[in-house]
Amino acid sequence: MSIESFTVSWAHGEFTVLNKGAMCAPVTFMLSDSRTVQPFAIAPWENDTGTEFEALPQLLKTLRGEWVCVPFGMPNARPDLPPEWNDNAANCYELGDWFHGPSANDRWVETERLDGGTVLELQYPKTHPIERLVRKISGSETGPRLNFELQIYPRRECLLPIGVHPVFKLPEDPASAKLKVDGDITVHTYPVDTEIGISQLPKGTTFKTLETAHWSDGVLLDLSSHPLPRQTEEIVMVSGANGCATLENHAEGYKASVLWDPEAFANCNLWISNRGRTAYPWSGRFLGLGIEPVSAPFDLGVEVANTAKNPLRYAGVRCGEQFKAGQVWSTSYAIEVEAL
Repeated sequence: MSIESFTVSWAHGEFTVLNKGAMCAPVTFMLSDSRTVQPFAIAPWENDTGTEFEALPQLLKTLRGEWVCVPFGMPNARPDLPPEWNDNAANCYELGDWFHGPSANDRWVETERLDGGTVLELQYPKTHPIERLVRKISGSETGPRLNFELQIYPRRECLLPIGVHPVFKLPEDPASAKLKVDGDITVHTYPVDTEIGISQLPKGTTFKTLETAHWSDGVLLDLSSHPLPRQTEEIVMVSGANGCATLENHAEGYKASVLWDPEAFANCNLWISNRGRTAYPWSGRFLGLGIEPVSAPFDLGVEVANTAKNPLRYAGVRCGEQFKAGQVWSTSYAIEVEAL
């Protein structure tokens, strides 16, 4: 498959941006000790061909790195959710059949090339409550850090789950990477199996720390140590995060930090893909950790975000952003890499 992309260099590295989804990866960071590292996960099927590959959604075909999700999550609520999670409150929105929104799937246009950076824009369908997005990516002049800016231009009033979606590669050996999420956190588990017949965390529960979790069979589990010791597919969400999460890759001797404004993104969604999915294209070969600043109810989508008494909202966890027509919403965030 030929992937349309372009590459931008700056003093401390270079990054590649795909036209489809404006996905950012690979990214090469030059560390203070003169080593270079590329911390992002890139799907191993990127060069596949054939009818099975061509039938994949755009998001899966080029899965990699970091991208924007407006809205964040699935286009329709899962039918197996407990009834308190969905009262169909969002059926009035015409959002289309996009997982993670047009932003993760459609073609962005570069509107400006900067010294060490780029500005991209995406026009949304005319029926969508969002008019357009503007995304700026630029390398920091002072070190191995990528700075991101995002502007959302609402067309109509709406409450949408939103987020950004960095996915990091993991070393092969269990527990050779360490995740730290700063803040007075609570860890929430998914209300159903993330992947039916594969996921192994207890449903709809909370842990006080990542380190004090357990599997559904009661065996103790440290969710801060990756890769996990079992092949599985899990999504957990961390509320109370203060805007910094760091993944230490001890096998390669670096750490990558995601830095964001908790007023913009209230939670940190964790996508733990631990070789659990065996169907194509995953085929038991994908190993990655998504560290995703969000205001969203996991990846359960707009209907759940608009359900006033879903258990997360009932517990005071922010599940979306309230947009108003004509009022631009903006934020900035960064990914910084350092030697260990």
